[in-house]
Amino acid sequence: MEEISVAAHTAFEIGGIAITNTGFWIILLAGGLAVFLPSVFAKAKIVPGKIQNLLEFVLETFLNFCDSITNSRKKTEEIFPFAMTLFLLIWVANLVELIPGLGTFSILRAPSSDLNFTIALAALSIFYVNYLALKNLGLVPYLGKFFNFKNPILLFVGILELMGEFTRIISLSMRLFGNLFAGEVLLIVVSTGIHWSLAYLVPLPFLGLETLVGFLQAFIFSSLVVVFYSTATEAHA
Repeated sequence: MEEISVAAHTAFEIGGIAITNTGFWIILLAGGLAVFLPSVFAKAKIVPGKIQNLLEFVLETFLNFCDSITNSRKKTEEIFPFAMTLFLLIWVANLVELIPGLGTFSILRAPSSDLNFTIALAALSIFYVNYLALKNLGLVPYLGKFFNFKNPILLFVGILELMGEFTRIISLSMRLFGNLFAGEVLLIVVSTGIHWSLAYLVPLPFLGLETLVGFLQAFIFSSLVVVFYSTATEAHA
């Protein structure tokens, strides 16, 4: 059994550059999605097959959900590609913890259980949301949300809102990291010290639970990004 550690382990080195176990999976999964999804839709048919039909259902369902948040198809079309990419990447990344051998082989670790990954993902998301807000509102209205010198109370509120952008990075990253790291520890603990004949039976309820948690955390993360975008692009009086 591998030692349970918050920090990611170095899996191997390439040209003197250390590649962690979580970094390896992110590269592998992101590359896989980048190849798999375009290949599916490049061969899209009028009468879709099972895979195409499933992907179209997921995309359409999430698109309509984004519409319910933004109340604008134009806004949805702007944030949807980024939010959908986040959802798919986080979802498949979370599934890594379900691979047999977790806690035995150091290479097996879900990227979302690495705080470095979740912070980077959250920071990128908040940066992109603010970029879109600046693009839609313009420089002066955008800065006016945070620095309103006409009213000291509104200035104070604006500074708090600016600080809130940084706290969103913390809350987004810690929520995803906390749930996935705790889930990995749980799966490792329940799979340790049991007879080999029960090795795949005892963890089953917990695997089902973590499958649900992994999906929900991906959905919550991407949904919150859409919510932040929707509020950030609203014009302030």
